[in-house]
Amino acid sequence: MKNKVFSIISLLICLSILISCAENPPADTKKPVTETAAQTLDTLPESLAADTSATGTEGPATAPQTEKATEPPTTEAPANPYGIFTYNPRVNVNVSSPYCILINAKTNEILYTNCDVNEKIYPASTTKLLTAIIALKYGDPKAVFTPGDELSLLAADSSRAYIKSQHSLTLEMLIEGMMLPSGGDAAYVVAAGVGRIIAKNESLTGVEAVAVFVDEMNKYAKEHNLTGSHFTCPDGYHDDDHYTTLLDIMTISRYALDEPIIMKYAGTYRDDVRYASGHKNTWTNTNQLLDSDSPYFYENAIGLKTGTTDEGGYCLVSAAALGTKEVLAGVFAAPRSSTRFNDSRALLVAGMIAS
Repeated sequence: MKNKVFSIISLLICLSILISCAENPPADTKKPVTETAAQTLDTLPESLAADTSATGTEGPATAPQTEKATEPPTTEAPANPYGIFTYNPRVNVNVSSPYCILINAKTNEILYTNCDVNEKIYPASTTKLLTAIIALKYGDPKAVFTPGDELSLLAADSSRAYIKSQHSLTLEMLIEGMMLPSGGDAAYVVAAGVGRIIAKNESLTGVEAVAVFVDEMNKYAKEHNLTGSHFTCPDGYHDDDHYTTLLDIMTISRYALDEPIIMKYAGTYRDDVRYASGHKNTWTNTNQLLDSDSPYFYENAIGLKTGTTDEGGYCLVSAAALGTKEVLAGVFAAPRSSTRFNDSRALLVAGMIAS
């Protein structure tokens, strides 16, 4: 009986051992190498998997450079947004007009501005600075012009030098008539006379010749990158399509500073004149910075040009010089005439101190 019980116990022990071995294989049993390698390749990027299969080695830790690095495209330096000027503000000044600017005329630095210099404005009679520049480009200052039908283009309420059809004046005196009393009639006579020179056609009527001249004004604007300007007349009388920007009109004014004939008369307050035809007149400058009896007088002022229209307001381009210093100021769309002179004087004084 004992032997039988022992045999049963031994059998149970053997069965237990066999079951345990089936459930827990030995620790050194491994999966086939081919399966392990296949799973590794499945987890790699396609490019690296190909490299590994070819070389039999592990792929690099990082992907190889498959394309050349591209350099950023080269671009041209942006154009100077201030044209012939550079922006170097270092002046503080109190002004009331909405469009003001101060420039060191020796270095062409913008020392102060209170607005967007590329915003559209109306130049009014400061336009005559461009008219004078173009006239001197094509015309002989001593050439004599006689008014014709171009006077019919002058608006009834325009400022005048009181030039009549029976008068004859040299181009230089006509420029004086534009600079001092701001004569719109002088501007039209200039435009007609010089327009015929530009067209090389003396048979043009005054009206036709003025059209040629105005076309030349716009060509000049294009050639000098005055991209915010368009002109319809030589005197600046208001037209919605006759406009400029503060930057453009100050560029024109800067060029005017280099014209001795323009500056000779832009800085003259009063003159008794005798026309080529013998007629006499007295012209007084509309720029009160030049008037020693005016409350706006500034002893260092040397010009330059006023302008007034209902739409453009009261305007003034002014300049001052002392020794080696020279400054240029622009005031546009002032609500009152006194405001343009006060603001201009304040700008010029501040500019002279800072220069």
